[in-house]
Order: sequence, then structure tokens, then C-alpha cells
Amino acid sequence: MGEGTRYKPQGISRFLLAACGLQPMAKILLYSSLNCIFLNAFIAPYPIRMIQPSLFQSLIELTTEAVFIVRVQAGGKEFVMEYVNPAYLRKFGVTEDSVVGKEFKDMLHVNIVNAIRIRFIECVEKGHSISFEEDFEDQSASLSELFPIKDDDGRITHVVGISKDISELKNKRDQIAASERTLQSIINSSDNVLIYMSKDSNIKYANRKAQQHAIKMFGRPFMIGDKLTDYYSDEEKTLGVEHGRILAEQKATVTHEHMVEYPDGERVWFLRRYYGVFDDSGDLSGIVIASINITNRKEQEMQIQKHLDALKEIAKIQSHEIRRPVANIIGLTDLMDFKQKTVAENEQILQYLRTSALELDQIISRIVDKTQFDGEKETE
Repeated sequence: MGEGTRYKPQGISRFLLAACGLQPMAKILLYSSLNCIFLNAFIAPYPIRMIQPSLFQSLIELTTEAVFIVRVQAGGKEFVMEYVNPAYLRKFGVTEDSVVGKEFKDMLHVNIVNAIRIRFIECVEKGHSISFEEDFEDQSASLSELFPIKDDDGRITHVVGISKDISELKNKRDQIAASERTLQSIINSSDNVLIYMSKDSNIKYANRKAQQHAIKMFGRPFMIGDKLTDYYSDEEKTLGVEHGRILAEQKATVTHEHMVEYPDGERVWFLRRYYGVFDDSGDLSGIVIASINITNRKEQEMQIQKHLDALKEIAKIQSHEIRRPVANIIGLTDLMDFKQKTVAENEQILQYLRTSALELDQIISRIVDKTQFDGEKETE
């Protein structure tokens, strides 16, 4: 065949060439239907006229994806099937005679014919490709794509369709979705405040407890996309930025304890942990903030600290203050002498003894008060 000779393909070859050579969706059709990456490289260097029309037909007929061509009737509301490849026949369990040359109403079940027609009408009216998923009674699923084919006058004369079995893909997608829902439920059931944000502090996720905290603290929930730093004071912003810097540089969890006072007066202690989310390059791409309510633990720690402070005070009293009256009493008893001292002198010593005894009694009362104070607080 000479270089200037052009083929005038007929039937299926004519539509395939139109799809591959005259319309922008050429490579989409062949790439999607055949899953052959090499095809783009194969077609690009050669003019369409140099490729045998039978080659396209062979490729379409060998693909495992269902390919079909439908003629658009006048008005664009009715359609006639003109071609189906062997994969189509196998997929839907039909014969070529039962579908080719038939209008939709003559080849499709009455329960689905209108739904199918609507898809083709949409493709014709929009003038570009559309895609949609279909579920079948045998629990299989397909991803179908429709491509309009135009003639030289720009009128849509045919629609090429490709149906790919995605049953396995959909099952895996459903499993992933179920796992995500389960994980979501677990996270939302947590008593911890969990927030995921970008490295620029844009909120990407907040669990139920975090939203409850936001509503109680700010009167409104966290909004996805908002900057978390916009919800807090300048001091808290500065601290948060510093924690983010440490996380990015050290790539280690940052821990911080802080007390929150809600507008209603309730005070809650949180242990806040910053976890880094790093990309494949090791760069910080996001931050997970987990805030654990440690109010009970903090109150216990403060109670223990009060006990320790009381014990320290008691030890101070015993080691210093209680010694003074005791030493005075011991010394005064040594001074008493009923033989050599006058009655007045002994009475004076007794008066001093009484004063030291009273001082000792007061100190003992203070010790008793110290030990009882914490017990009373615990009872309250």
C-alpha cells in the first residue's frame, strides 16, 4: 500500500478508528479497554492511515473487558446496539444475535431498561465521557464508561461503552470502609481528646471527645480546615509552636501537662502528647495531639504532696520547736530545791514550768491539727 493510500474502514473498524484517531478520548478508550500501556507509544509515532483497521478490532476483541458500540437514534433518546465484543457476551451471558441490532427495550429487562437509557442520554446530552458503577444480582460489580463519538459535523452518532469487572476491588474497598468505620468507632469511644492537624496547624480530624471539649470551652465545635492555634491564647499558641518545633527536630513524642478552666468554672488537668506524622523523606507532614484527662491522678498527686508538706512541717516542729519547752522543763526541774530555796523561789520556778508546759501543749495541738487536716480533706 502506498504512503498516500487511505483505508475506508467499515463496521466496527470505522468506529474504532474514529475513537482512536478523530476524538480526544482516543487513548482513553484503548488504554481503558485493553490496559495496554504500550499502545500509546505504539500509536503515537504512526499516522492512523498506516495502521490496519483489523488490528484495532483484534485488540478490542481480545480484551477481557466488555466493549460495546451503540448507535444513537434521531433525537438522542433511543439507542441500537451495533457491536459487542466476546468479553461482553461472556460477561452478560448473551449471544450476539440476541443483542446486536436490537433497541434497548428489545434486549434489556424491563426493570433496568430505563436506568440504562438514562445513562446513555446523559452521555449524549453532556457530550463527553461519563463513568458509573453497576451492581448485579450475582453480587458482582462493574465500572462502566461511556464515550460519545462524533461525525465530521460534530453530531454524536454513536456511544462506545466499556465495562470493567470491579467485584474484587469493590469487596476490598468495602472491607477497608468497614475497617475505617470500626476504627472511627473505637476512636470516638475514647475518653481522650484526639486531634489530627497538618504541620501548619490546620485541623484535619477531631474525635467526638475533642468536639465536646471544643463546645464546652469555645461554645462551638472544631471546624475541619480551621487553624487549631486560632482557638487559643497567644501564650498557648507560642507553647504549641514550640512543641511542634521540638517534634520536627527531635522526631520524638513531646509531653506536656496543663490545667484547663472551662467557662463554667470546672478545672480539668490534661496530659497532652504530640505525635509526629512523617512522610517517606522523614519530614514532618502532620501532628496528632492526644490529650488525656489526668484530673484524678493530679488531685491524688496534690493530696500526696499536701501529706508530704504536713510531714515536713511536723518534722520541723519536732526537731526544733518542741525541743525548746522540753529543754526548759528539764532545766527548771533541776533548779527546784525545796531544802535550800525559799518558797517564793520555788513558786517562781513552778510558774516557769507551767508556762513551758502550756507552750508544749500548744505545739502538740499544732501537730495533731496537721495530722487531722488531710484526713478531714479526704473525707470531704
